[in-house]
Amino acid sequence: MGLLNIFLKPDHPIAMWLNHRHLYLLGLATILCGLGWSNILMSIGQFIIIGNWIIEFDFKRKLAKLKTTPLIWIVLGLFLIHVVGLLWTSDFKYASKDITTKLPLLAFPIIIGSTKKLRLVEWKLLLGVYAITLFILTIASLGKYFDLWGAEVHDKRELSIYISHIRYGLNLAFAAILSLWYNPFSNKVFNLLLAIWFAICLVLFQLFTGLIILAVVIFILSVIKRKSIFKKSRFIRLYFAFCIAVGVFLSYQVIEIYKAFNSTVTLNYDQEDMSPSQTINGEVYGHEGSDQRLENGVYTRRYIARSEIQKEWEKASSLPFKNEKGIDNPIAQRLYRYMSSKGLKKDSAGFSTLSKDEITAIENGMANHYYFTHNNLQNRLHKIFYEIREFRRTGNASGYSIAMRLEYWKTGLSIFQRNLVFGVGTGDIKGAFKKEYELQDSKLDPVYRNRAHNQYITFLACFGIVGLIIILLSIYYPMFRLRANPTLGMAFMLLVSLSFVTEDTLETQAGITLYAFFYCVILFGLNDFRSKTSK
Repeated sequence: MGLLNIFLKPDHPIAMWLNHRHLYLLGLATILCGLGWSNILMSIGQFIIIGNWIIEFDFKRKLAKLKTTPLIWIVLGLFLIHVVGLLWTSDFKYASKDITTKLPLLAFPIIIGSTKKLRLVEWKLLLGVYAITLFILTIASLGKYFDLWGAEVHDKRELSIYISHIRYGLNLAFAAILSLWYNPFSNKVFNLLLAIWFAICLVLFQLFTGLIILAVVIFILSVIKRKSIFKKSRFIRLYFAFCIAVGVFLSYQVIEIYKAFNSTVTLNYDQEDMSPSQTINGEVYGHEGSDQRLENGVYTRRYIARSEIQKEWEKASSLPFKNEKGIDNPIAQRLYRYMSSKGLKKDSAGFSTLSKDEITAIENGMANHYYFTHNNLQNRLHKIFYEIREFRRTGNASGYSIAMRLEYWKTGLSIFQRNLVFGVGTGDIKGAFKKEYELQDSKLDPVYRNRAHNQYITFLACFGIVGLIIILLSIYYPMFRLRANPTLGMAFMLLVSLSFVTEDTLETQAGITLYAFFYCVILFGLNDFRSKTSK
């Protein structure tokens, strides 16, 4: 008998609302409300379910449940390996912080694994809370996108509300899958529209990691579950047909964008001729012949009339062309790139052809005319090609998101190679990365010297090959044993596994809570909804 049952008899009117089951659901719902935007709500929700689990008592039954469910102990291996990793750790300050962040990996398996499973009506209620919360967040992000709330957005990553845009994208991707597969609302058309809306937001807010993961998960599910898909309603079939069409369209776009990236604009001058020449106003052009940077096949550091271009820029814009030391600001570099992408010489005549909208776009970070005439997805793919080319040319990945990840992976693998068997331990990973960058004499600017951005490599660096084997067994073996709702489990594990490739998903509170919550609910907290007795 729980604490609430002692003070409130079962027939008491308040007991209908204030009981341990409702407290458990309230805690789960609070966590779901916080997953997309609030670490505080996530923490409050965890305190509610932990507190309720304690004051509910009934420890004899819970202990028996834990003893008879060996998968719970296998899942706990992911947390326990971090505790064991303290044995060869020297930085206990960082280790204690890391262990604290990972407490959901301990709490959720025990609490959800020893609590009565969710009925279908309870599960759909929680899904509804999750979907509606994310829908409201997308409306808030949309307001920021269109500058309706008075907060100017300079970077699309600012559209996420208080948490990483990567985690925001993962939530939207999984919400799209849940809206399709488990129909949080009774109206199938509404569920379909909600799923499409989340997919559109992934594109609009440039959450491309989430978008790619969503596309891959849908594609894999459509191949593996093709027979069951076509037995479902026409709305599901329509959505999957839509996803396949999007996949074909994106493949075509990648090819076309790559062609555009490698295309060369037509010039009315010979850019290879760097002999002395003048502008129409008499300024001698400057050339940096050794600089091989290109935009649309045009060298960005040739045919530059610095005095003319600075004068024209400062007439048109309030942003300074040079800093107090007389060195070109980043805005100048963007201007050179943009004008080169149009095949213009960097002089007053070339500048006069730019429109006010183009000047504003350059002020806001646009560095190629291609971006002015194409959508966000096309621009992002074009930028990826540019980043890879510049990284291959210079070996310096600073500021290039894709190239920096390659550098992070290389550094993380180097740490692993120096600590093959057991890794560097739970708390020494941050210091190990700092030291490895110095040993490699990395060209990365110090501000960009981050960790692996790949969960598998992080595990290898922290715990070596032995630790990785234990962790992979802890993560994947229980899901292979899943009998109830296997498609949901497969969808979630695909989403998580793909996120591990490009992010340290389990190194932040939002990522750990997203993983631990849904992993444990799917594995331990749900009945088999294919059975009528579980409804």
